[in-house]
Amino acid sequence: MGRKPSPRFSTLPGWRGTVTTSDAATRIKQAVDVLDLIGSAVPLKRIGTRYVGLCPFHREKTPSFQVDAAAGLFYCFGCGAGGDVITFTMRHWNLTFPEAVKYLADRYHVPLPEASVGPSKEKAGVLAAMSRSLDIACDFFVSRLNHPEQGRTARDYIQKRGLPPDLVRSQRLGYAPQGWDQLLRHLQSQGIDPETAARSGLVVRSDKGTFYDRFRHRLTFPISAPDGSLVAFGGRSLDGTEPKYLNSPETDLYHKGRTLYQYATAREACRDERQVLLVEGYMDVLAFHAQGFYRVVATLGTALTPHQVRLLQRLADEVVLVYDGDASGQKAMLRTVPLFLQHGLAASCLTLPAGMDPDDYLKTYGLQAFLELLHTRREITAFFVDALARTWDGTVQDKVRVIKQLEDLVEEVREPVLRDEMVRLLAARLSLPEAVVHSHFAGSGRSFSTARMAARARGAPTRVTVGDVRPVEETVVRLMLHHPRLARDAAALGVLDLLEPSPMAALLEALLSHAHQVPPEDFSPASLALPDEETQTLLARLMMEKDDNTLDEEDARVLLEERIQSLVKRRRKRRLAELRTALAHAERSGDAQARKKLLEEYQALCAAERRG
Repeated sequence: MGRKPSPRFSTLPGWRGTVTTSDAATRIKQAVDVLDLIGSAVPLKRIGTRYVGLCPFHREKTPSFQVDAAAGLFYCFGCGAGGDVITFTMRHWNLTFPEAVKYLADRYHVPLPEASVGPSKEKAGVLAAMSRSLDIACDFFVSRLNHPEQGRTARDYIQKRGLPPDLVRSQRLGYAPQGWDQLLRHLQSQGIDPETAARSGLVVRSDKGTFYDRFRHRLTFPISAPDGSLVAFGGRSLDGTEPKYLNSPETDLYHKGRTLYQYATAREACRDERQVLLVEGYMDVLAFHAQGFYRVVATLGTALTPHQVRLLQRLADEVVLVYDGDASGQKAMLRTVPLFLQHGLAASCLTLPAGMDPDDYLKTYGLQAFLELLHTRREITAFFVDALARTWDGTVQDKVRVIKQLEDLVEEVREPVLRDEMVRLLAARLSLPEAVVHSHFAGSGRSFSTARMAARARGAPTRVTVGDVRPVEETVVRLMLHHPRLARDAAALGVLDLLEPSPMAALLEALLSHAHQVPPEDFSPASLALPDEETQTLLARLMMEKDDNTLDEEDARVLLEERIQSLVKRRRKRRLAELRTALAHAERSGDAQARKKLLEEYQALCAAERRG
């Protein structure tokens, strides 16, 4: 269920800045002792040059989690989690990158560059005034809810919905009273001008230039940013006025596509079990809270966004969608499928009885029954394929339409494993050989790889995906990590141009950049400016696995040159294949000029191929 979180990370004090520069991250990594940080959270035992312990990111009995103090990196050989002190802080305490940098800076007394930690003084003043107006409004709404007369209707509604008093207090639910300017007048009495109130989304400017309260005769729900700070409100109509739910507009503090309701609460609860429920509404979340279950968040009246999926990735290894049991709820779940597949986040769908939402189910059957129902959830690809197959009318002709719909989705999926799994499932549902479905994609110009079974579909421990890495590329990067003097030679040979876009290429680019900026003796893998957690994990794996660091520098140089030549040959073969296809097309179209140009390049590459 997840324990109810302490306030330690729910409110990182007054933090509204954004750490954006690599300079700030570099200072943190240079100042923080990786053993001190990780050792405070994980019991470690020294074995040789490494420190070993039980992984904090998945359940295990035999330690597979290792820390390399010299490199400043950690890696788990069980689940594949890896990175540096910032990555560990983000994963272990479920923090965003800016929060992790700020937390480490505070904990280890690291001064951060002014330009990297927040907005200008003028902008900061505006944001502070907006934040204060929201806090004043929240207190006002709470006081109106508790007013003997004004709050009676809202309190009756709360009682009807079965929310316990302690939950109402802890979540600071409130009541926006009837009337057009009660909140506005209260804000003005506290020194908040109408412009600031409007900028905060609390009041609305009319066509005549006057201001009036946005929320009127509504139960109010405070909405927090991922760091726990109050940024907006939701309001539930109490008299049938439309819309039934009204949210604050977008502001400088509130971006609905970047916010999940009760994210800060779920963040620490998910430390115990890295699975989170995604529901549709405030009341669904609070219904779970009323039962002591805190691993649950909700979208805010919009379709799920890529940024929200990335927030969910920081929370958990699996997201369970628990939407309403009606047709619209099922369609809403289906619309999320491409996002989860594109981001490689394991997701599953739980189907509730028709006509029920999570709040209804919990009230009718209780939490224990829900937890038992949770075992019936379907992995999201299976859920999608089943829904797609149900639209098949039984005819041979309609099979083509169904396959075409899958093809449109698969085009958005980066992982070959997931593509193959979806093809396998659909082929089974349509009683077709897998090869037939694969051939359909091949005929349409889409390429499929016949890959291994999807670990996520089996419920195996979630690995951070690092993609399919060719051994020759891995060797090239690993040699330079352990022998940084070779980096400049490799750069001169154009090694970066020989790799296809991938996490490995991103790691190589960062490695070459760092090696160019510092002398070899100051080269530090942990100081590489890497673009994402996936590349951090790849770096940690290459540094921690058995490798070529036993070679002396001269032998490493010889091996590196051999591997780079292998990359050159591979690229040349690929280009020759492309040219053969292009030449055939030029022949068919009768384009003599294009054919001549292509043939010249083809003959030159063939000559180079013969020379070796």
